[in-house]
Amino acid sequence: MSFRLNSCNYALIVGAGHGIGFGLVHALLVKNSKTRIMATYRKRENAEKLLSLQSEYKDRLEIIQIDATKESEICNLSNSIKEKNIGLDLIINCIGMLHNDDILPEKSLKDFNCEAFIEVMRVNSIVTPLLAKHFEKQLNNDVTSVFATISAKVGSIEDNRIGGWYSYRASKAALNMLIKTIAIEFTRKRKKCVVLAVHPGTTKTELSQPFIKRTTYKIHETHETASNILNVIENRDSHDTGKFLSWDAQELPW
Repeated sequence: MSFRLNSCNYALIVGAGHGIGFGLVHALLVKNSKTRIMATYRKRENAEKLLSLQSEYKDRLEIIQIDATKESEICNLSNSIKEKNIGLDLIINCIGMLHNDDILPEKSLKDFNCEAFIEVMRVNSIVTPLLAKHFEKQLNNDVTSVFATISAKVGSIEDNRIGGWYSYRASKAALNMLIKTIAIEFTRKRKKCVVLAVHPGTTKTELSQPFIKRTTYKIHETHETASNILNVIENRDSHDTGKFLSWDAQELPW
């Protein structure tokens, strides 16, 4: 049995305030009239577009403000959804950090900083296992569900040919290991859940903006990336769980 978007009744998109997360929420609302979506954001000032959808889709969109890096807030969100007695068909974690006002990707070892490394690891790596821990029992086990995380090709150890970006690479490599391990545990528990790490491709967002001027990679708009991700997860089944997939559905090396 494969995952079908047209049978997706309930979806949770974490980190939907802007960028790829917002793109996924908007795409699901437009493409599938039956899907009810719970979307989280952290900072209101970055979530104006998401919040503007509330009036148009008030019966299908619930917007929740949380800091998903804090386990207590993930737990509270899980409990609030549990009280509604619904099974989640789709969970996608879109939270990621490449840089902020104080942290930039390292060009070389001279730029490596312990505090910056720990912060990038914290944001990029811990949300996924927290979601798996607290939402495991809320995944719909009557049909095939999907638990996916936005990863990055630069997290591939085998594909690393130019170096640099120590913290970001390491955090995404750690994330990939977590996804693989979650997939194994879910399989042992006979969960009807396909667990995936997805590389979204180079997407024009606030996260990537300072680094895409010289790129030779194809640059996607957020709506294109959202559509690509939904195409990647469509029709996935138990044989695909634990895979690392690119935006064009190619399997990437760990």
